[in-house]
Amino acid sequence: MEGERAVVTRAGLLVFALFAAALTAAPQTPVILISIDTLRADHLGVYGGRVPTPGIDSFAPGGTLFGAAEAQVPLTLPSHTSLLTSTYPFQSGVEENAEHVPANLATLAGVLHEHGYETAAFIGSVFLERQLGLDRGFDFYDSPFQFDAFSRLSGEIFFVGAQSNRLGIRNRRDGNLVIRAASRWLDERRGRPVFAFIHLFDLHAPYELPASFHRPPNLSDYGVQLVYVDRVVAAFREALIRGGWWDRSLVILISDHGEGLGDHGENSHGAFLYESTLHVPLILHWPAGTAPLGARDGRPAGLIDVAPSVLDFLHIPAPPSFVGISLLGQERRPVYSESFHTRDAFGWAAPRALRSGNFKYIDAPRPELYDLTRDPSETRNLATADAAHVQTLRAAMSKLLAHYPAADSHGEPVTPRTEALLRSLGYLSRGPRNRSAGAASPDPKDRLAELHLYEKSEAAVDAGRMSEAAILLNRVIAEDPQNTLARRDLGMVYLMSSSFEKARACFEKVVAAAPDDYLSQYELGIVYDRLGQRKEALDHMQIACELAPLSQPCRAELEKLKRPPN
Repeated sequence: MEGERAVVTRAGLLVFALFAAALTAAPQTPVILISIDTLRADHLGVYGGRVPTPGIDSFAPGGTLFGAAEAQVPLTLPSHTSLLTSTYPFQSGVEENAEHVPANLATLAGVLHEHGYETAAFIGSVFLERQLGLDRGFDFYDSPFQFDAFSRLSGEIFFVGAQSNRLGIRNRRDGNLVIRAASRWLDERRGRPVFAFIHLFDLHAPYELPASFHRPPNLSDYGVQLVYVDRVVAAFREALIRGGWWDRSLVILISDHGEGLGDHGENSHGAFLYESTLHVPLILHWPAGTAPLGARDGRPAGLIDVAPSVLDFLHIPAPPSFVGISLLGQERRPVYSESFHTRDAFGWAAPRALRSGNFKYIDAPRPELYDLTRDPSETRNLATADAAHVQTLRAAMSKLLAHYPAADSHGEPVTPRTEALLRSLGYLSRGPRNRSAGAASPDPKDRLAELHLYEKSEAAVDAGRMSEAAILLNRVIAEDPQNTLARRDLGMVYLMSSSFEKARACFEKVVAAAPDDYLSQYELGIVYDRLGQRKEALDHMQIACELAPLSQPCRAELEKLKRPPN
């Protein structure tokens, strides 16, 4: 008996060891994160919208749909930074599109990589280009753009040098190309633990459709574009099913922000904090048989909570820098959002918002309070009628801002050499951001007329109607003399019209307010060269080249200015 017992014991230990080894060697749950840029939740069929979106809707069965998910900032790079680093925009300092993600931020990709995952990203636009720093933690980052310069003033990214990528891609690529690359990468890694991040940019204006796409009738331009994106997403889901990924992966579908589409007078996004641009879809499709939550969750959630939720599902500890909470638990917090774009571009106030339960408070010179259950379109401002609720949410926002450390720089710091050049010309680079909504600054709501004039001027420039653009921009500046971006664009219009003295006057005022704006320094150098003032041209071109060291035209102009005149 003892011998038999020993044999049984040894056999049991062997079985246990083999079982433990099998558990250790078992592939970890794959994670596939799909971000559809500029997607309004309320346009999806599964969210009660009228646009037919069967592809996106098919992610909900077998998953959990979050009905009150909010973006932390309605801009592409800042929103994705909050998504992948689980930090607030004011913490990371990434509050505009054309900024650098700090190197010391932990990312979801980095954490998963440390736990044995192969990680890859497939990017649809230049706003998430690797040069901006969101590639950290990814083994493979497919972003074939490679820009040369950007503007912190406007959030624009420029291709001012020779085309450097072999595919000839400029600022975006079709979603079919993105999913084709992602599908190929996944096909080569079947059975392995992977994290794949897929970013689709097709729904972002200006809209572009393949010539072969048949336009459905009775839909807006946005609706038609959404139908196209839905078909792209449906094709990717089919690829996941064919590859054996769908039933065993955690598949997440989100958007970084919505689109104004005229609601509250906002045509695009970034100026205001209404649900048209903050309310985003969030669907977590669970691996078969593992759903920890029900089909719908109506409690407020933030994109900042997605990364902690993924790690919680995988039983991986979140790094201390992640400030979001897992949506798998019972805890919920007020959801914070902000937009500093109107302040940075136009000098207006920077609105901030806090959603707690069904109520949302918008902190601005003219505060707003909405009951989103009774008034989902935010048409009835309750701030005056319910001052006590305003005070409660304002205090909660102040407590949140005080609790988390804020970045003390405006994006990537200016180098000492650039700082010295700026000071030698009498300029001071920008200091720390003011996190106040700014009672002394105009409320963006009160500048709608100027915003619309500015948008019309952009359209006129794009169409080559420079005289019309100059008239529109001068009207904006007459109403709003501190509007730095409008003045910079007016300088560009004057330069393209060979009105060099007028252009010089505009650019000089712009660089006095925003000396770290590459485009203004570069164009001011060009203007002074056209006016025959070579020393001034050389000074500003040197600053421009320091701000954008990859800009080939800047280097060429600088070398030309350094040569003795003939």
